[in-house]
Order: sequence, then C-alpha cells, then structure tokens
Amino acid sequence: MDFKEAKRNKKIDIWVSIILLISLLLCVNFLISNIKLNLDITKDSRYSLSPETISRLSKIITPVDIVITIPENNELPKIVQKLILDFNLLFTSFENAKSKYPIRIHRINIDTAIPSSELIQRYQITERNQIIIMTPTGAKKVIYKYRDVDGTNVLDSSNIFRSKDSLARESIWESGFYKNWKETNNGILEPSEFRGEQIILNSILDVAARKEKRNTAYFTRGHGEGSPSDINPHNGFSEMRSLIEDKNIKVSSLDLSTTSTIPDDAKLIIITGPKGTFQDKEISLLRDFINLEKGRLLVALDPIEEISMIDRPAFGLRGVFKEWGIRCHDMLIHDPDQNNFDIFTGDYSLKTYAKDQSHKITDKLKEGRFSILSTRMRPVELASNDNINFITQEVLYSSKSSWALSSWTNRKSPPIKNDILDMEGPVPVVATSEYKNNHNEYSSRGKLVVVGSSKIFTNRRLKENSGNRILCKNIFNWMLDETNLLDIKPQKLNLYSLNMNENEFTKLLYSLGIIPLCIAILGAFVSWLRKEL
Repeated sequence: MDFKEAKRNKKIDIWVSIILLISLLLCVNFLISNIKLNLDITKDSRYSLSPETISRLSKIITPVDIVITIPENNELPKIVQKLILDFNLLFTSFENAKSKYPIRIHRINIDTAIPSSELIQRYQITERNQIIIMTPTGAKKVIYKYRDVDGTNVLDSSNIFRSKDSLARESIWESGFYKNWKETNNGILEPSEFRGEQIILNSILDVAARKEKRNTAYFTRGHGEGSPSDINPHNGFSEMRSLIEDKNIKVSSLDLSTTSTIPDDAKLIIITGPKGTFQDKEISLLRDFINLEKGRLLVALDPIEEISMIDRPAFGLRGVFKEWGIRCHDMLIHDPDQNNFDIFTGDYSLKTYAKDQSHKITDKLKEGRFSILSTRMRPVELASNDNINFITQEVLYSSKSSWALSSWTNRKSPPIKNDILDMEGPVPVVATSEYKNNHNEYSSRGKLVVVGSSKIFTNRRLKENSGNRILCKNIFNWMLDETNLLDIKPQKLNLYSLNMNENEFTKLLYSLGIIPLCIAILGAFVSWLRKEL
C-alpha cells in the first residue's frame, strides 16, 4: 500500500468535508434569513406586540411607511441611542405583524441618500433626525424629532447653559416614550418603562385608520378671544394650534353669534381669553354641545377689570360651569412671595399639584417637578354640586402664600388680606369635569376643562417652558380620550450602570481577549505536536 497516496487522499477527504460543511452552513443561513419568523424567548415577551395592538392594527385601511432619518452613530447622546435601539426592536415587531396592509420600515441617511430615490420623492423627505409615520394617501405624523444642538448660548444671560445630553433627555421626557424615571448611582435619571408600542400604535391609527366625522377643533371668535393664527409671542395661540394639528385634528374658528347650530365636525371648542360676555343663545349652543353632543370644551379665562362684567360673572359662562360642578370666580390671585416669580421673565410660577388624588393631566408634571408659568390668574374651584353625573377635580394650584382678592380693582397696593371676602391659598387655577354613566364608569360623553388664565397657553410660554407645553398636551390628550384609548402596559426596562475611564476600558478589552487568545495558541501547539508525531 502506498502510504503517501493514502495520506494525500486523507487530506483531500478532510478538505472536501470542510467545503461541504461550509456549504451546508451557508445554505442553512440563506434559508433561515428568508424565513420571517421571530421567537421572543424573554420572560415577559418584551419584544412581542400585545394582543390589543394586533387587534387594533386590523383597523388600518392603507399601507404604512415608517421612515427613520436619524443616523445611528456614537456621536448622538446616549439617551437618543437608547431610544433608537428600543425602537428598532419594536419596529421589527410591527413590520412582521399580521395585518391586512403592510407596515414597512425605511432607514434613510439624508446626507448620502440619492435625491431621485422613489421613497424620498414620494414623501418629499428633506429633514434628518426624525421618525415619521406616513401613508401613500398623504397623511403623516412626526412621532419624534431630535434637535441636534450644542446647548444654549453661554453668553446669553437670559438662558441657562444646557448640555446636548441634557436637552436630549428633556425632549425624550417630553415625548412620553419613557416613564417612571429613576435616579441611578451617578445621579442621572434613567427610565424604567418604555411606552413605544402604545405611542407608535396610536400614531399609526391616527394616519392610517378610518377618520372620524368629528375631527375639527373650533376656536371661538367675536368676543375679543385670542386667535389660533396669531403668531404674536405674548397674545397669539399659533403654538397651541400646532399641538392640535399634530394630532391630525383640523383647526378652525367659529362665531357662535352667527350660527344656529354647532358644526357636525366639531370635536372640540376652545375659548381663549375673551374680553366680552357670551349671550344666552351662544351659551345655549355650548351647553348642548357638551351635554348632548359628546363635545369637549376648553375655557381659559383671564381676570377682568371692567365693572360692567359683574352682572354676568365669568363672561356669562358661570351657569354652564356650575352645572358641571365648577366655579370660576371674578377674582385675582395675589402672591407677596417673590420667590414664586421667575427672575428672568417676571412670570408667576405654579408648582403645586393635587396631593390627595392623581390626574392624568398632571401626573407627569408632578413626577418631573415641572412648573407652569403665567401672569395674572383667577381662581377656578369645585362648586358644591350634588349632581352625581359628573366627576370634578382641581389639578393645579397657586402657592400656599398666595390668596385670591375679591373686588381687586378697588384694592390698594400692596393689598391687605380680607379674611371674610378673600380666598385662602393655595388657590386652584385649573379644574376638570367629565360626564359619567350610572355605573360610575367614564363615558365618551362631554368633558370640560376650565383654566384661570389664557396666558398659560400663549406662544412664548409654550415655546420656552416645558411645563406649559406638557400641560397643554396633556389637557388635549385627556379631553380627546387618548390616554384611555389603549390598555397597553409599558415595557419594563432593566437599569444598568457601568462607569470606567479609558484605561479601565482598555484593560477590560485585553482581559476579554485573553481566553480566545489562549485557545488559539493551544490549538496551534496541538496542531504542531500532531505534525511532529
């Protein structure tokens, strides 16, 4: 027997076996990559859509495209990188979900994308750092936009310098993607729950589900109210208009004195800072709207100085408020403590929330210790009402050192408290009321929110103060039932903290590389030893 020939044949057999094994692995990998099957083996099914979500996706009537233009790189703040990672895992679940119409995920780098790309041309995508949900019918909604800034100008004395990471954390906090932020060992707040599934599903339903007939918010006019088209920073409400339109709700104006009925498409009526009284006919329309037509009414009233208004308190709306268990006084809130005023703007700072009971409008504000800025305000409190058909609640107050002045136009400055006529602080400034059925459950009927100052919602305060913006968003969410739309529990997140400097990181890399290096050296030694034998 020729041993050299046998040795040569043995080597050929080994190489053929290796080639066949590699070919088998490649074929298996190819087949697996073409099988769209996800297996979530986490204990709490963290990366699977809830049955509620899968059921709701059956309501979409058009394909959905989710476009991400945020580049994935290490230069982004860590909190933004975390958001992208959590979203990527969730987007895969939505993309593989069984729905009548497909949900497609597109990741685009605007800086390197070809301008003639069919997707870019179809949706006119021009901005980076966004997550957008769109449909071929033209509907779209931006669910997140990262503003890539280096902080505020350190030389601008009117602003406090903010790091890029701090600004990113605030924007993500405000977006509501995470909740229950907890302080870690290094003093940084980290989220413990992820609400991405609920927010993405709500957004998909907003743009791709069948539209409701009632899909318009009307701002009243004819009484000197603020306008939703006014961009004036101090008196305009165009920022409030933008917040409403972000929910795919149209915005228009309505003169109640020139119409006999509320438009059929009215979902929400907003009254912002009127200067004249509402007549009986107009009040009757508003009363029918919230009592009989499942309407939502937001009223923001400023203190008045005209004596002629006294015969019709709260601009003639007191009767409607009383029916819903709310009383809006023609008084002025006064606070002698200058620590409760913003040192830069002179605005009054509201920081007190309802202690005994929770409310979805202010839960996040209370958790984050946000303040609400405004100027002059009037009290809005609960009236003594035995009507069991309404659930009323005060949600925001002035400070304990404040009080409300009666007949304030005739009072001296500084005023002296009248224990009989004045209202002791803290004074309620925002109150809500909603209709309930006989089984003590919330129904889809009317809702009412009364605010003791329209200045809380002006353009400057919504732009510059996060507390005002979150309050405004939460009021609309509550009035439009968006907080109760879905019963999807947030996903629990595990909090880990790993702190090390550059040298410690280098040592960690070397220590992790020791084991595979030793195995490689041992393998080479055994191979050499076998050749020698």
